[in-house]
Amino acid sequence: MRQNNFAIFFVDDAYSTAKKIMGRQCAGKAFMRGVARTWPSGVVHGVVPDAGTAARMERQLRGDGFTGEFRWHDFLGWRGVESAGTLYYPAPPTRELAAARNLWRPDAFSFMGVTHTLSSAGAMDQLADLVLPPFKPWDALICTSRAAHTLVSTLQTEVREWWRAQTGASRFVQVELPVIPLGVDAPSFTPHPALRASARQAFGFRAEECVFLFAGRLSFHAKANQAPLYQALEKVARQVPVVCVEAGVFPNDSVRQAYLAAQKLLAPSVRFLVVDGQDEPRYRQAWQGADVFVSVSDNIQETFGLTPVEAMAAGLPVVVSDWNGYKDTVRDGVDGFRVPTIQPPAGVGVDLAVRHALGMDTYDYYIGRASMATVADPTALARALSTLALDGDKRRTMGAAALKRAREEYDWPFILHRYAVLATELGRIRAEAVDCKGEPWPTRADPFARFAHFSSQTLSGNWFVTLLPDAGARLRDLMELSMLSYAFDATLLPKESLMVLLAELEKKPSQRVNELLGAAGMATSVGVRALQWLWKFDLVRLRPV
Repeated sequence: MRQNNFAIFFVDDAYSTAKKIMGRQCAGKAFMRGVARTWPSGVVHGVVPDAGTAARMERQLRGDGFTGEFRWHDFLGWRGVESAGTLYYPAPPTRELAAARNLWRPDAFSFMGVTHTLSSAGAMDQLADLVLPPFKPWDALICTSRAAHTLVSTLQTEVREWWRAQTGASRFVQVELPVIPLGVDAPSFTPHPALRASARQAFGFRAEECVFLFAGRLSFHAKANQAPLYQALEKVARQVPVVCVEAGVFPNDSVRQAYLAAQKLLAPSVRFLVVDGQDEPRYRQAWQGADVFVSVSDNIQETFGLTPVEAMAAGLPVVVSDWNGYKDTVRDGVDGFRVPTIQPPAGVGVDLAVRHALGMDTYDYYIGRASMATVADPTALARALSTLALDGDKRRTMGAAALKRAREEYDWPFILHRYAVLATELGRIRAEAVDCKGEPWPTRADPFARFAHFSSQTLSGNWFVTLLPDAGARLRDLMELSMLSYAFDATLLPKESLMVLLAELEKKPSQRVNELLGAAGMATSVGVRALQWLWKFDLVRLRPV
């Protein structure tokens, strides 16, 4: 497919790691680079809140090598999105966006969202929302792993059953739930022998040392509790010199101190090195200089797990927990090893969920306590680490297999073509829809409809408008007052609209509302609001017929 067939919903936070380094932002940043690589001279549609954001989106694309045409539309620019056919949203799509689309026309385009963290209350609510209007069967939520798909489909089945039992509901929405993994910008992780040598020299790694790399958020309660890893590395260090590099960002100094204390107590024989995840050159060096990547995630907030795939793209063998999306990406015994994990049986965590739901525990405590009850088999972990530390040939064989898999199955251009195929399929489903008309949005109705009964009267197009003396001169003074001018907006209420109406009234000082708005070329919502503004501040007079 030579051209992409979906627009991109763009807000800075979803595609940049400048302020926050989390999987969602890293994936979004690589996604944009993937778009530039996949369709370097094509047409890219962006949906943005304002012109400033549009400029930043274009600048990011150009910086990633995009030379094609960039077209942007604001959040209500549905006509532009309709020309693309599908709108990619970097999370589960929201009810608000779907309802706004439906006001325009439900079958104008499809939403194509994607899963990230699914354990938060907000994410659970978004997944539950998808079984009800305003979503349509031609919308989709991309599940980045089989684990994500199982969670989403199971939750939605339970939600449907709940509605049936509580209200007798029988009709629900079924959005598409394809399983498509996140991608990586594989070329940026390509291993180079010369870079590896210089990286090991820069970090002071000795030839006999086996360097294990963990990359990601350095948060023991929200990513992976490193204590079991430290214990396993200490066992390995009795056989071969071991270095553990932790590349990422600590959320605060107290967390950093907790890591240091655990390292000192649990792995005194291991040499530890922290690399700042925001220092891009140093961070990249850590990937080049490592021997083995390790991520023993034990947290329910992890849904896909991007860093092991990045490690595979770097040609590193990986040791991961048999957890979430890691089960899909890492082939046990081929690309590395997956360490078995064990959770408590269902029913053991009800109190944890309820405490969080009632605000007794923060989200961090909720996921942290669930993590503390999740085990990665300590014996299997130590065995996997030891095997790779002692066998250089196996490291190289597994690393080569991992590299091949990452390039062939997880590079963003490959993944984006799967997105494009999905967008085409959504278009087919959309084309089969019948009798699609604009749908109301009852809870977010036009305020002048919802609150019509608040006022004494409602303006009619047959009312007469009369220009009052010195209106033009007084208008200039009034527009300087912030109390009066705060609502001026280039789209919703341009200052020029007031002047245009007064100019028409100067030609004919008394005329009907519809006549005036038509002559001024402002028979729109903006025109009516501008006329009301003039009347509100006594520049014109309106009266019923």
